[in-house]
Amino acid sequence: MYHSYYEPPKESSPLGIRILYQTLPGGFNPLHWHETLEILYPLNGDMELLLEGEKYHLPKKNLTVIESRQAHSTLIHGETAMNICIHISKEKLKSYLPDIEQYQIRCIPDQIDQEHFSTYYEICQMMSNLTRLYMLETPAAGLESEGIVLQVLAHLARHYGTKTQGEAPEASQPSIGRIHQILPWVEEHYSEPISLTDIADQLSISREHFCRLFRQNMGITFQQYLTGIRLNHVYQDLLHTDSPVSEIMEMNGFTNQKKFNESFKKLYGHTPSEVRKL
Repeated sequence: MYHSYYEPPKESSPLGIRILYQTLPGGFNPLHWHETLEILYPLNGDMELLLEGEKYHLPKKNLTVIESRQAHSTLIHGETAMNICIHISKEKLKSYLPDIEQYQIRCIPDQIDQEHFSTYYEICQMMSNLTRLYMLETPAAGLESEGIVLQVLAHLARHYGTKTQGEAPEASQPSIGRIHQILPWVEEHYSEPISLTDIADQLSISREHFCRLFRQNMGITFQQYLTGIRLNHVYQDLLHTDSPVSEIMEMNGFTNQKKFNESFKKLYGHTPSEVRKL
């Protein structure tokens, strides 16, 4: 079975910084999320990002920030795409910025206005320097690279960060733990009918409380998350089985053909039949 939703922490530096230089195959990188802040910098290719239920174009050599615990997916047009992907643990950087957990950074190429363009361009130039260091492979490249990442993060917090007053509502470890608690159950039962009441009852909270909790911690509604999971499975089944589309749709929890077709086309830009021909 295909699993992809919670991306567990991976080995990083003592500062909580992990820099990856990736070459990814074309196609869909399914809905997932992680505790770390992510900085994505495409080096070539044509990518799209689905974040908080909205789709954004990611041009090459343009930086994008994905906040921690924001469910997201990417779609790569073409055979491959190269990018720099940086994961940053806010917890480990508290010695530099004690209230870093209270910063929400919003930086997406589609939303950069003229006022912030010069700053954004400067940050993108810093990211470009990481590529140069990677190619040089000098003994101090790792140290210098992390220094650049810290500068990028400082600029992002200063120019694109919104600081909440006091503790962010319900963005606490207990509330995050509740989300962690329910997601494995969703993964197991995604193909079955699932209502908000079913989920809320398992956590012994009201339906309204659960909806608010999920949205605040994941950046999208629970229904958007569930639909994304189901579409992930549909996409993989289309690629790896010869089963009819109608059968795959029902097998993965969809009961309304029209809504399924609309959701699939919105996410992938193609119909299920077209995906099989790509």
